[in-house]
Amino acid sequence: MHAASLLIVLSALHASVILPSHPAHAYNGSTSACALRGTTGYSDEGRQTDYTRFQNPAGTKHVAVIYVDFPDAAGTALPLTPYYNQLSGAADWMWNASNGKTWLDLRAPYGNWVRMPKNSTDYDWERGFTWATHQTYVEDALTGAAGAGVDLSQYDMFYIVPTGTAAAIGHSPTFVQDPAQPTQVWNGATRSWVTIHWAVTFGQDMWRWGHKVADHETSHTFGLPDLYSFSGDQNQYVGGWDLMGLISGPAPQYFGWEAWKFGWISDSQVSCLSTPDTYSTILNGVEYGGSGFKLAVIKTSGTTAYVAESRKAAGNDSGGCATGVVIYKVDTSTVSGSGPIRLVTNPDAAAPTGNCTSLDMQTWKPGQWFEDSAARIRIYVNSSDAYTDTVWTYKW
Repeated sequence: MHAASLLIVLSALHASVILPSHPAHAYNGSTSACALRGTTGYSDEGRQTDYTRFQNPAGTKHVAVIYVDFPDAAGTALPLTPYYNQLSGAADWMWNASNGKTWLDLRAPYGNWVRMPKNSTDYDWERGFTWATHQTYVEDALTGAAGAGVDLSQYDMFYIVPTGTAAAIGHSPTFVQDPAQPTQVWNGATRSWVTIHWAVTFGQDMWRWGHKVADHETSHTFGLPDLYSFSGDQNQYVGGWDLMGLISGPAPQYFGWEAWKFGWISDSQVSCLSTPDTYSTILNGVEYGGSGFKLAVIKTSGTTAYVAESRKAAGNDSGGCATGVVIYKVDTSTVSGSGPIRLVTNPDAAAPTGNCTSLDMQTWKPGQWFEDSAARIRIYVNSSDAYTDTVWTYKW
């Protein structure tokens, strides 16, 4: 793995590969061949998502914001505007990330505290707690909301927000339904049972992360895994390049691979190389909407691929530390927290400055290239401008 001039790239090619002076343009017809299937049985980077369990991200999602307090942690601040304002920016962030394809319609249908039946310390709110423990918390909160007159049937999902005095409710996990164990709450407004599919149960860390914690957790209801590491250096796999890796990262726009998984990027915007060939692809920055290619994908096995995409300091990435081509490896057999996406690092990347880390600088510039000789692939950056990057992809 190293950077080189074009002359060196050509001379370093495998003997069986012949580089045309003008590589062929990417062919769209084989895109489906690069759509890897997940094999973990839950959330992963597989193209196909189990929508009997997860939420389809397309369109408007109606979200009820429910405020809860506890016998040992009473809510005192009314009106609840600061709580709502802390999370409401998630709607615009998701709208921008999806280029107008997904909207979070946040409503607060009950403007007071819903009193939980247990003390905050009795909910065993620890990382790694069981799904059943989480289910009890969700049921208690939404039973209280329904009792206060909220029509639960009007909402796709729920944001359950605790009072700031409930220190025991520390982190913000996502509740995703288990169809084999449906979570049902009696809904007085319709005098019927309502099945609860998805909820984000916020903790006190929402005051640290801000509204993007809502986007991160909502993405789990869409089927995305975590890209940070569950052990060791949390940011070792993707740095601050994706919201699922680091919520406060400088360039938190979703990787293009995930936008494709969501349906925000169409098949016609993916240059797929699954058999030996050479393609040239002009990549539009993933931060921008519109037509044109967003991804150059080289499939390397049934569950792995290398991906190149163009990243620019725009939109949700306006604070990015570096611009250019980002290259990463996707493994759809890798579970959440173990690196299902891993950046390919560039030894010639610029040195970090300010609050930027080394991984935040990992872009590739014209004349630089990456090769995985075992996988028999190469990605070469040919040119760049303010809105696009052109890459040549090779598979032999």
